[in-house]
Amino acid sequence: MRIVVTGASGQIGAYLLEPLMRTGWDVVPWSGGARGDWGTTRLRPVDLADLGAVDRALVNADPAVILHVAAISAADQVSKDLDRARLVNVEATRHLADWCRDRGRRIVFTSTDMVFDGDRSWYTESDEPSPILAYGRTKHEAEAEVVRTPGGVAARLSLLYGPSRCGREGFFDRAVAALRAGRSQTFFHDEHRTPLDYRTAAEVLVALTDADFEGVVHVGGRDRLSRFAFMSRIARALGLDESLIAANSRAEAVFTEPRPADLSLDTTRLADLLPDLDRPLIEEAVWRMSSRN
Repeated sequence: MRIVVTGASGQIGAYLLEPLMRTGWDVVPWSGGARGDWGTTRLRPVDLADLGAVDRALVNADPAVILHVAAISAADQVSKDLDRARLVNVEATRHLADWCRDRGRRIVFTSTDMVFDGDRSWYTESDEPSPILAYGRTKHEAEAEVVRTPGGVAARLSLLYGPSRCGREGFFDRAVAALRAGRSQTFFHDEHRTPLDYRTAAEVLVALTDADFEGVVHVGGRDRLSRFAFMSRIARALGLDESLIAANSRAEAVFTEPRPADLSLDTTRLADLLPDLDRPLIEEAVWRMSSRN
């Protein structure tokens, strides 16, 4: 089976390399502009905002499946350049989904917990999305294109964490580096997510690619945690000084857009779909990824 992976050079894309290589599939990795090796093959630079370039790349690859993880995902970046964000997050996804629909191919798309407004806990797949962030709105629109495609899967990812493998620092790397340097960090005690490590999220996405499932599924961790509690556990797992981590409130911060308070995801459907899935506790997940890096 040939599979195109968009966003292969990104944070989650770098973690997809190992589980995909184990499948024996013919993997064609696309990047937004990065060049170089991706495992035993080369990254193919494809600008998703250029639909002509997307068409040419699809003709060359002719995949049975598209694992679409590429996006403009930084909320501030989306709000600052909404036109480009819509091109990449919505229009490119619609284009890929149309291509799959016309040819009877499969698309697995990564969405986000930010399709919800954050006014309650433990959202299920049947809850009606009501995004308050521009990023969430683009993903909600894109989901609709995917789920109307036979065999299409929209995997709503919760907060992902772990050391970067793509060469660009993420929030985890910056926070851990600050703690190692003895600098204090402040995190919200009143913003909740269901965090999941990159390694497990990548395993889930590869499993969904080959699963007999279509529709929406929530992909997150088992625990509902505030940012403060989450980072405290990471510090403890790494043997760092927890006293450097302080709690503050969302009310004390200024945002360009309103910030959802609780985006915790109910993952019952995921557990039923993949009953053998190992979702380690934060401490175990951090140890595994840190030892691998």
